[in-house]
Amino acid sequence: MKPIFVRGVSNQFRLTLAIILSVALLAANHRLDPIRQSLSSVLSPLQYLANVPGVMLDWSAEAFATRNMLELQNKELLRQQLVMSERLQRFEHVRQENERLRALLGSPVHMDSRKVVAEVMEVASDPFRQFVVLNHGSQTGVYVGQPVVDAQGVVGQVIEVSEFTSRVLMVSDTSHGIPVRVTRNDVRAIANGTGDIDQIELRHVAKSTDIIAGDLLVTSGLGNRFPEGYPVARVISVSRDDGQSYAVINAQPLAALDRIRYVLLIWPDETTPFTLPADLVELIEKNVAASQATGEQTTEQQATGQQATSTTGDNASLNQPAVNPAGANAQNPTVVDPTGANTQTSPAVNPAGANTQSPPAVNPVATNDHNQSSSEPITQSSEVNQ
Repeated sequence: MKPIFVRGVSNQFRLTLAIILSVALLAANHRLDPIRQSLSSVLSPLQYLANVPGVMLDWSAEAFATRNMLELQNKELLRQQLVMSERLQRFEHVRQENERLRALLGSPVHMDSRKVVAEVMEVASDPFRQFVVLNHGSQTGVYVGQPVVDAQGVVGQVIEVSEFTSRVLMVSDTSHGIPVRVTRNDVRAIANGTGDIDQIELRHVAKSTDIIAGDLLVTSGLGNRFPEGYPVARVISVSRDDGQSYAVINAQPLAALDRIRYVLLIWPDETTPFTLPADLVELIEKNVAASQATGEQTTEQQATGQQATSTTGDNASLNQPAVNPAGANAQNPTVVDPTGANTQTSPAVNPAGANTQSPPAVNPVATNDHNQSSSEPITQSSEVNQ
C-alpha cells in the first residue's frame, strides 16, 4: 500500500542547490547584460501598454478642463514665458562674454549640441533602488552614463539602455555620487545619495571648509560625466561636531524627484568646434604677423653677428705669426735670435743674421722672392759707390 503523502526532496538538497545557483549567477552577472537588454526590449511593448491608462487619464483631464482653468493656466504660462525670456536675454549676453573670455585664455568652451525631452513611464517600486524608466532608448541615441535633468536641476544618469526604453538612476540613490562645487567660493565635494528622495549629503568634508546653509551646489564638470554648471542641490544644514573628523552636510535636491514627469536628455558637444568672432581673429592674426616679423629681424641680426665674427676670426688667423724655417724675414713672432742679428721690427730667428724690414710672410718661397726684390736697390747703390 502506497502512502498518501510521498516524501519529496530534502531541505538540505534544496539549500545546497540554491547556494550553487546563487554563486553561479553572481559569477556570471556581467555576462547576463546582453540577455537583460534583450528581455527589456521584448518587454518594452508591455510597458507602453501599461502606460496607456495614465495617458488616457491625462487626455481626459485636458479634454474636460473648464474654460476658467484654461484661462488661468494660459495666464500663468504667459507670465512664466515673459520671465524666462528676460532671463534668457541676460544669460545670452553672459554666455557670449564667457565665450570671449575663454577664447582669450585658451580655455575649452563647454556647450551642449543636442537635447531631447523624454517622458517618465515607470517609477521603481524597490525601496532600496531609486530609478525611473524613460520612453527613449538606443534608437534615439541614449547611452549609459548620459546626464538627465529637469526644469529645476539634475535628476540623475542613465544606467541601462534597451531598444526603446532606458533606466535612470536618481541622485538620491545610495549608490549614486556626483561631483559638485559651491557657487559662492568654488569649493569642490562629492554629493552622495542617502536613500531619502528629498536629501543628499556631502561626505568627507573637513570641518574647516567654508560651506554654510543656503549654498547652491552645481555640477563641477569633473569626471566628464555631467556638464559643468547645472544646479544639483541647496545646502540645508551643516553640523561640525568636535568628536567627529568631518562635517555633516545635508542638502536638498532641486529637481522634483518625487513628481517628475518630463526630463531632458543631454548630449555633450564633442565635434562642433568653437568659432572666434571676426574682431578677435583679426587681432590674433596681427599679433602673429608682428611676432613673426620680430623673429625674422632677430634671426637676421644673429646671422650678421655670426658673419662678422667669422670674418674677424679669418683675419686673426691670417695675422698669426708663422715660423720661417728657411730663415726668411719675420715681423710678429717674439723669439730669441741665436746669432745676435740686428732686428728692426721684432726679434725673429734668422740664421744668416741679415737685417729684416719686410712684412711677415706665410709662404717661405714667396718671402724669399720678396726679399730678393728688396735687396736689388742695395746692390745698385754699391755699384754706384764703386
